[in-house]
Formats: sequence, C-alpha cells, structure tokens
Amino acid sequence: MDSYSPLLQKTRVPQPSLQKFAVISIFSKLRSASSYLDPDSETGREAISQCLRSGSPAVVDQSVREFCRLVLDSRLDLSRALLELQSALEGSDAKFVGLFVKALGFLVRVGFERNHGSSRFASIENHPFVKVLSSRTEVQSELVQQVLLFLGHNRRLGTVEICEFLRPFLNFSILRMPFSNSSSSLFARQLISSMASFCCSFPDEAIPVLKLLIGCLKHVPHNNSDVSVFA
Repeated sequence: MDSYSPLLQKTRVPQPSLQKFAVISIFSKLRSASSYLDPDSETGREAISQCLRSGSPAVVDQSVREFCRLVLDSRLDLSRALLELQSALEGSDAKFVGLFVKALGFLVRVGFERNHGSSRFASIENHPFVKVLSSRTEVQSELVQQVLLFLGHNRRLGTVEICEFLRPFLNFSILRMPFSNSSSSLFARQLISSMASFCCSFPDEAIPVLKLLIGCLKHVPHNNSDVSVFA
C-alpha cells in the first residue's frame, strides 16, 4: 500500500477538488502500473477498495467514474468489477446507493453489448440485477431506471435477446419476492408499469417485452390479497 498511501491520504483532505484530483491520480497510476501495483494486485485492489468505500461524496463519485473507465479500457475484468461494486453497494452509506446502482447498471449494459446480447447465469441469484435488488430496499427506484436504460440502450441488439437477459430478473421480482412485503409488491408494480409504458415508445419492437411481462403475470396468484396490486 505504500505506493498509494500518500495519494490515499490526500483523499481525506476536506477539500473536494483536491480529493477528486487525488482519486484521478490513483487511478491513473493503476492504469500504468506494473503487475505488482496494477488493479489486479493486492495493493491495487486495496487502493480501489478504499476509494470506493470512502465517506466523502467527492471521492466516491470520482472513484466510481474512474473505476468504470478501467473496465472500458480493458484494464479490469468486468466480472470482478461487478463484484467490487456490488460489495461497495452493500456496505455503503444510503446516500451513495443511487450512485452505485447507476454504475452497476452501466457495467451491465457494457457487458451485454460486449457479449453481443448473449447471457448465461448459473442461477437466478447470479443475475446482476437480482443481486442489486436483493442487497437493500433503497436500490429499488434507481434499479427501475437502470432496467429502462438497459432496454433503450440495447434495442439494436434485439428485443428477444433483451428479454432473455431480463427474464430471470423479472421472474425473481414478480414471482419470487415475498409479496407480504409492501416494498416488494410496490417495486414489482413500478417495474411492470414502467416497462410497459416505456414499450409504448417503440411499439413495433416491444412485442417480445410485453409478452414477457404478460407471461410473468400469468403465474401470479391473483386470488392472493398480497398481490392485489396487479388486479
């Protein structure tokens, strides 16, 4: 850590502009460092972790931006980046939740595009959106927005492919989340209504998405008062 310690100390100076400059310097060093100091090294990992888990809004905001650039520049493996951000989200102060969800949504879109619309998950719990949703209730509002961004950004890759990616997440959100929990039922309703409304902006391409939503709703036990929100 000695190599990054002076810069990490500067991220604690109570001056946002200096904090941001220190973060930029840390990540610039990570990009050009030799293997024992690069993002995959123990030293590099610890430096990244400290930046993402800072209590300073300026530090966290700049760190998330620089962290995503590492992925875009192929200096950091996407799978590892998702795990790192997920961990930071789970342990973060509530004021940073939206920022981490946005970053995770961005990297999910990057990964989907890099894989040309192909997606495979060992289990439903491994789906990145499911992991975000399962982490804490504060993610729900921003997560809906990230799903809509995913739909809009990846339309050119095909709505069928988009549906295959979103299917495990929708199954979890609509069918497996406990509807005795008012927060869960509210999220499911918001997710479905937002996706349906969004589809109106590209009706000719949206049929697979609407079929996916209808297919999920068919399996909701409508006679259960806990899910009366869908009636």
